[in-house]
Amino acid sequence: MSKIMALASVGGTASMMPTGARSHPGTAVHCEIRPLSSCDGIVEEWADLAARAIEPNPFLDPGFALAAAQHLVSFRDVALMLLWQGEAARQPRRLIGLVPFRRRQRLFAAEALDEFADPRLFNGTPLIDSTFVAPALSALLRAWRREAGPTAGLTFPAVDPAGPFATALIRIARRHGFAADWQDIGLPGPRLADSAGPRGARTALEAQGTLRLEEPSTLAGRRDAVEILLALEASGQRGQTGRATLQDIREAAFLRSMSRNLSRQKLCRIALLMLDEKPIAAALTLGRAPSRWLYLAAGDDGLAPARPLALLLAMMRKAAPARSIRLAGGLPIFEAVSGGFGTLRLNHRRAGTPADLAARIRRRIGQSLFRPRPAAHGG
Repeated sequence: MSKIMALASVGGTASMMPTGARSHPGTAVHCEIRPLSSCDGIVEEWADLAARAIEPNPFLDPGFALAAAQHLVSFRDVALMLLWQGEAARQPRRLIGLVPFRRRQRLFAAEALDEFADPRLFNGTPLIDSTFVAPALSALLRAWRREAGPTAGLTFPAVDPAGPFATALIRIARRHGFAADWQDIGLPGPRLADSAGPRGARTALEAQGTLRLEEPSTLAGRRDAVEILLALEASGQRGQTGRATLQDIREAAFLRSMSRNLSRQKLCRIALLMLDEKPIAAALTLGRAPSRWLYLAAGDDGLAPARPLALLLAMMRKAAPARSIRLAGGLPIFEAVSGGFGTLRLNHRRAGTPADLAARIRRRIGQSLFRPRPAAHGG
């Protein structure tokens, strides 16, 4: 059990504050660490927090994260730090923060929490209640110190440097003795202001038939469109090299489950580019307008010179001019830009002093040498 477990229940279902209930600014914040796979009992509170977070993040919505825990091996040892306003014994209470970490078994030390990063998480920003940013982040930093040591660093991968979360965290972290450092900040991908490319692609394709954009609005329609996307991807170069989603049973199950879950909350949309009655490109986006993430896309390789995928994204942009499409990397696709996210590292200002290094060594030795041993059994 975690050293900073503030609540009694770890895997059970508790009665929490109903959605929309009033909160009490002066109430203390309590931290609970719970395995991600055991968080299905707090879906209502979790979804409520996701809807009022200071920075929306569909990749930490329960519809995405719980599907990942169910189907993907890399999410099996993920734990969530849950920040509750109010004590478990006094209902109701409010979830005001949710931060993913990875549990790590160390050879010569007790189990610890480390930062969690996964290539599927294009946005790693934790969910923090927009009304209680300072109390939630202060509680997070205090809990991390108790868990990882008084001068341990803390990393947040895939965070927007200009976003409200990073701005607030850096300000509050300074008060707690941390210095912030940015690493691996991506650069925006090319924005193609010249529309000659899409016009040329459209002209070439219209010579072969009628083009139209389809964005299914029903759950059944989106489910069928997901299967079309998977088939398009598998029939192209990714399928030929064994990297298509359909060629990995777990990835395919996750994508189907995740897209179905998020579609119910209008956090997932899929668009198809049709040439007569044939789908020639498909794109799956996550998040709410005006900004969505392009999670998976594929085009007909037989029509590659006409760039059907680039045309699909351009038509999506034209159909909703206020909508922007973000990419995890700077792919040169029409009307799409890179997220430009980076890794935010918080380092304690005292972490390099001789006294601190000695304290850390003593702590590690104590954890590794004085753990309880199982009782010996007689022969």
